[in-house]
Amino acid sequence: MLFTIDKDSLLNKLKIVEKVTSQRGNVQPVLANVLFEAQSNTLNLTATDLEISVKANTTAAVKKEGKITLPAKKLLEIAAKLPDKPVEFSLNEDTNVVSITCGNSKFEIIGISAQEFPKIEDEIEDGTQIEIELEPLLKSIKNTVYAAANYENRNVISGVFCNIKGTKLEMAATDGNRLTRIIETIKNKDEKNAKIVIPSKTLNEFVRICTFIVEEKVILIVDKSRLTLKTMSFSINSRLIEGEYPPYEQLIPKTTSNTSSVSRDDLITALDRVSTMVNDRTSIVKFVFNDNKLLLKAETPNSGMSEDIIDCVYKGDELAIAFNYKYVLDSVKTMEAKNVNIGLNGSLSATVFKPESEEDYICLIMPIQLR
Repeated sequence: MLFTIDKDSLLNKLKIVEKVTSQRGNVQPVLANVLFEAQSNTLNLTATDLEISVKANTTAAVKKEGKITLPAKKLLEIAAKLPDKPVEFSLNEDTNVVSITCGNSKFEIIGISAQEFPKIEDEIEDGTQIEIELEPLLKSIKNTVYAAANYENRNVISGVFCNIKGTKLEMAATDGNRLTRIIETIKNKDEKNAKIVIPSKTLNEFVRICTFIVEEKVILIVDKSRLTLKTMSFSINSRLIEGEYPPYEQLIPKTTSNTSSVSRDDLITALDRVSTMVNDRTSIVKFVFNDNKLLLKAETPNSGMSEDIIDCVYKGDELAIAFNYKYVLDSVKTMEAKNVNIGLNGSLSATVFKPESEEDYICLIMPIQLR
């Protein structure tokens, strides 16, 4: 294998795939490596942790085709420090040593044979293909994935529910203490449908990768058990989560007896200040709504107390309610609006948080009982 590649292109593609490599290289050392495949003036980089696999491709001047796996973290460190010049990779097939030359810099890095790299499942051939715009998909993921249950649980709520129907994309996530749901309008020219539960780990990786690319569209390829998310420059393959997602629509209140509107920025900064005195075990902040004011208060035995008051528009009788403040911050920070609307039905009922500018995005948070 012998090829030359632009340094920035190499670094960009390594950033796309590196995070997917397994952190448990002592189990299968090759899983800590990236598979390099040079062929027909194209360089393909593939990484997997056996649950998710990511492939990125870029152009390269390939003089001799070949493949090898190289340690991802060490290679990324090297690439980040190279001068802005073409980078040459040369493989000694007898020793699996790759020489990396860039200007006056030279490295030799020991690889593992490509034969030891796990076989990655081929792209789904007979699944449903749906092409949609990347922007509404990314927005929907960011507004829901944070509320999914811990991925280590591996049950259905550790994923994000995704329903594509005609020109509507609906996504929802819950961990039992909070629920997020968003509905976005999309261009789905063939109006194909899909109803799936995607692992939160897969979606978080997809969002991370998208920070390194400039694309407008993504293709979803779905069969009964797998998903491929594919753009011109990369693809991510993952299993789907099996099982029936909870009927979350039943949890969303149709009306709320008390309503408030508060500045998003004021709420974030006040919560941030008050949270310095929360109990680290419970993260409880008390909210008191009354007379167009919102009092935020935290108390920790043996440590002290903090409180802050911000202006709001409030309709209803005085109401005291408590939340895990982290849940509130998670939801409010994703909202792209000047003000946040809050709907309340009492101190023990789920509370609705949503941006004033969007009716189709809500976050439902269960309160914590005050003693």
